[in-house]
Amino acid sequence: MPSYYEILGVKPEASLDEIKRSFRSLAMKHHPDKNKNSEESRQKFMKIVEAYEVLSDDNSRRTYDGATTKYEKSPSWTPPADIGRVYSYEEIKKRYRQSRSSDIRGGMWDISDGASFGLWKATMILFACLGAVVLYILVTG
Repeated sequence: MPSYYEILGVKPEASLDEIKRSFRSLAMKHHPDKNKNSEESRQKFMKIVEAYEVLSDDNSRRTYDGATTKYEKSPSWTPPADIGRVYSYEEIKKRYRQSRSSDIRGGMWDISDGASFGLWKATMILFACLGAVVLYILVTG
């Protein structure tokens, strides 16, 4: 079982800001809403949330770091009651955008709403042209 640090891809001496950046990047990538609600992405996302919940709280992080055995390092974590609201894709995306000023780069996950709208318009134009070609073939054929 990978450690919480391995799940988030940070070193044990990572700062809270590094943990937050890593969490937001991984959460954007593996969020079930972004991955057709697949079971695999849901499980991976929940592991990421669990690791973040433990490592972002000073007391639980000290307890986790002080544990000596693998059994002690796997506490019985239960998701918060408002997990659907706190960790919704829209909420994570909003926090991710707010934190971009601190040099987070998300690659393909860094597509703005404006770029997405432009892509949508280009797709609609392509389908309209395709429809016109099909109509032309049916009328002249």
